Amino acid sequence: MNVCLKIYFGIVIIVVVMLSACRTSAFALLGPFEPWMQETNGFRQPGDIGGPMCLTNDYRWNVPVVTYGFDPSFIAFFGTNGEAAVESAIQTINNLPSASDIVLTSYPFNSTMSYDARALNLLDLKSWTLSLLLEQLGLAQPTRYVFVIREWNPVFSSLNPTNDPNFPGSLYPDYISDRNFDPQTLEISQYVNGTLYSGEVYTVSGQNFLIPFSVDPDAATSTAVADQLSNPGEYYSDLTFDDVGGLRYLYSTNNINYEYLLPGVSYAGKKGELVNGAWRPGVNKITFVPQQVSRKSGTFQPMTVLYTDTYISNGVWFQQPLRRAVSRPDFLFSAGDVKASIPTVPYFSTTDTASWINNAAVNENTNGAGPGIIQPPIQITFNKLGASYYSYDSVVNPYVSPLTWASYDDRTNPPVNYPVPQIGTNQLTFRMWLYYGAEFQKSFTWKPTSLIGAQYALQSSTDLKNWITLFSVTNNNTVCTYFNEVPLSGSQFYRLIPQ
Repeated sequence: MNVCLKIYFGIVIIVVVMLSACRTSAFALLGPFEPWMQETNGFRQPGDIGGPMCLTNDYRWNVPVVTYGFDPSFIAFFGTNGEAAVESAIQTINNLPSASDIVLTSYPFNSTMSYDARALNLLDLKSWTLSLLLEQLGLAQPTRYVFVIREWNPVFSSLNPTNDPNFPGSLYPDYISDRNFDPQTLEISQYVNGTLYSGEVYTVSGQNFLIPFSVDPDAATSTAVADQLSNPGEYYSDLTFDDVGGLRYLYSTNNINYEYLLPGVSYAGKKGELVNGAWRPGVNKITFVPQQVSRKSGTFQPMTVLYTDTYISNGVWFQQPLRRAVSRPDFLFSAGDVKASIPTVPYFSTTDTASWINNAAVNENTNGAGPGIIQPPIQITFNKLGASYYSYDSVVNPYVSPLTWASYDDRTNPPVNYPVPQIGTNQLTFRMWLYYGAEFQKSFTWKPTSLIGAQYALQSSTDLKNWITLFSVTNNNTVCTYFNEVPLSGSQFYRLIPQ
């Protein structure tokens, strides 16, 4: 039995009183999906790029310097203020001390703060960037993965977890797993930034979810930056105790794995030769540097990064000078039309873990899920968020819910909204999701190109002769989404035409 996979709720409940005076915490580690991490167990949901790993199956970067850049789509949509917001998130990572020098008590237990931007449905670009960077540095969502369903047990359907003190208890250690680890003791933990969690099992459309909830209803929840914000109008003021604790574990020089060097790395010394596969400690600190764009060609200029690699052979620590050729940014930020496989408005898309390198076999963990190496390139695409429309039976004047990227904080300055003012010709993306009853049936997408500010009418008809205008949209280089529940009988046609 792999003890790091097992969770005994009953034991946790017993020791709550004993530990209540301590600020217990936990982080979660990210890696490629394991075979049991299926949709039916609550995994592989929209936006997921991997699953939570066991403590010894961590994935990390093994180079101390990574590059970043912005493609033309990002610059056109977010402008210089957007670049500054992303670079502010990057600076938060760069400002961290080396893993060996991190003092966890210097970081707060709750970095999530509210702002009156919630009423305007604004999403903070810096905060979301910071969350996505942590994900691509090897951290998973700690609150979500306090408990996970490893294997479905029919008995879950007959239990009321809120009222049953034995749920799931020590009766189900083979079915319920814990993937959170205390950053100080590295023991499994049901706390995140000092908040104790229990869980409830829900079944929706054939998929089973173990949803965490705070034992104390008044406690702060989803506080870690790695959790990713759940509500518009919120933002992160800093990394939290658990976020930094996870990074300290991953990149500490005490965390030694057998690793191969990334492609493009070569020996930079005058004498000697490259040592590739070897036992290596964490790189101790990750630093992001910008990759410059050529003024003449508009393309990214190749970079050469020099660094010192540390490896262990026969119990002796050695160092070797290395150079790494980087032809394009390790992290590329862009803006675009991000479409989900289900009726929803995704905020972003990001490169998944498919290219991450699993070194389990050479780490004497044959057939294991890790440990491994994170391999670039990584692209983070922010959806060009626009208005969402909701109606039933094709009614005119649907409910409109704007959702907009912005930059804001706790200061009195008004939010900076995106996109930046657009001029000239651009493309409008209009997506429609149709429901028959409560079930999704089809989606359609129109992408007309016109001058910024051009108006389009969405029209509906039952006979292709008589058309009714439902509402109008404006081309402002965003993605507009329409959710519509249509009648169960008869035919319904739609068209988007210029006004």
